[in-house]
Amino acid sequence: MPLKKSSDVPLVRLKAPVNQKHLFELIAEVLHPETLDLTPALVEKLVTEREREGETYIGYGTIILHLISEKVMQTTVLLVKTDSLLNWHSDYSGEVHQINKLVVLAISPHDQNGERFRPVMQKLADADSINQLFEME
Repeated sequence: MPLKKSSDVPLVRLKAPVNQKHLFELIAEVLHPETLDLTPALVEKLVTEREREGETYIGYGTIILHLISEKVMQTTVLLVKTDSLLNWHSDYSGEVHQINKLVVLAISPHDQNGERFRPVMQKLADADSINQLFEME
């Protein structure tokens, strides 16, 4: 079931082609109200550090980015969908994946029980579920 527009999980749709740098800027901008000191450089650093620990590509053109930081006051989930494919270089595997869907988990170390992002994570089981998740009604 897709998320409703009234959901507290924002979906950002990008029509123009983007690169990783642009995505880090977008993530910092969208998460700024909940995470005041989050800069694009910090987003890139946190994503890179986490990606060295494990693969973020889950298939179906989708990656999950984790931002775990003391600067995150409240765990927040952000969905980003691009109209064009983006080549995502995985620091974990060294592979390049073509993606058009991102799940961004900005996680507060004080809120790691998963209540805010568990419903989204449960919808990432297969291609149909992922595609539905990224369609707003």
